[in-house]
This record gives sequence, structure tokens and C-alpha cells, in this order.
Amino acid sequence: MRLEHPYCVIDRGLSTALCQRIVETGESAETMPGSVIRDPENNTRDSHVAWLSYGADTAWLFDAVGQIVADANARYWNWTLSGPESMQYTHYGPDQYYSWHADQRKKPYPADDSRWPGLTRKLTAVVSLSQHQNYIGGDFMLETLELPPDQPDRRLKSLPEIRNMGSILVFPSFLYHQVTAVSAGHRRSLVAWFLGPPFV
Repeated sequence: MRLEHPYCVIDRGLSTALCQRIVETGESAETMPGSVIRDPENNTRDSHVAWLSYGADTAWLFDAVGQIVADANARYWNWTLSGPESMQYTHYGPDQYYSWHADQRKKPYPADDSRWPGLTRKLTAVVSLSQHQNYIGGDFMLETLELPPDQPDRRLKSLPEIRNMGSILVFPSFLYHQVTAVSAGHRRSLVAWFLGPPFV
């Protein structure tokens, strides 16, 4: 799919106070090693994650991120969205990373065994929750598809503009992306996937 807008960045879209509240919520939740469910034998990531589901105590979070994604979608893509999945709080320490992957699965969620039957991931939102000076490495990279694959140095973009705390990156979930290894410090982020009916 050719995209006029492969991504957008909302600089400091969330306040520092709200980011700190997200970190407190994520750090107090049950954490587990990050893994790739579809391919556990060839894991492409090393991090710790906590799942944040929608409820009375997290409605503020879903409302804040959901409104920003809805505004970005209306401005850049205008795709039909149904709502978000549970959100993932992620903590990368030294030497931790997430190599190249796409968030959208090859098929929609199954109708007989899913909380989101028939839906597919359409937009991904990544919220930076760390001050940029608090970690080295941990760069977010995105394959934009704007140029042919024989120009990888221009097609694969590093996005330093999302390193500010509270900045939000929104992009189509089928685009490949990665987080390079953190060499020092700690990188914290929130990832949200917004679902909708399949592209037809």
C-alpha cells in the first residue's frame, strides 16, 4: 500500500504528569518478559512488559491516547476504527531491544476465539515515557515504503523526534519497525494498537 503519510509525530502530546502516571501504573502492574506469541522459538525481542486493560482505573489512559489517535487518523488516513486492544507498557534496560517486526497479523482475529473477532490492527501508537537524556540507544526505526527497497538508507528512518517524553508516534500497523538495543539507561514506552475491519 502506497501511503502519502507513513507516520505522524505529536510532539509532547501528553504532559509530563500524565506520562509519570502511566509509568506508575505500568510499574505497579504484573510484568513479564516480552515475547512474540506467533513465533516463540525465534523471539525477536528482549524487554519487560505489562498489559493494561480497559477498566474504571485505566479509562483516563484509554481516553487520552484514544483521542490523539482519532485526531491523527481523521487528519492523515481516515480509516474505519473500532477501538484499541489492551495497551502494553514496555521497559527496556541495557542491551534490550526489539528487532524488525510488523504489528498487524496476516489474518484478522478469529471469530470463534478472540475478544476482537474479525478485526485487524490498523494503527499503532507509541508513547515515549522517558526523558531522552535518560538513555542511550533504544532508537525507534520505521520502514516507510516511500522509496524502492534498493534505497534502504532512505527507506529505513530513525525517528529521534519521538524521544521527548510525552511524544506520540502513530503509524499503520503493517509497517515494519524496530527498537535498537539500549546501550545505557532505561527506555520506557506505551504501545497501543487500534483495530478495525480488514482492508478490502
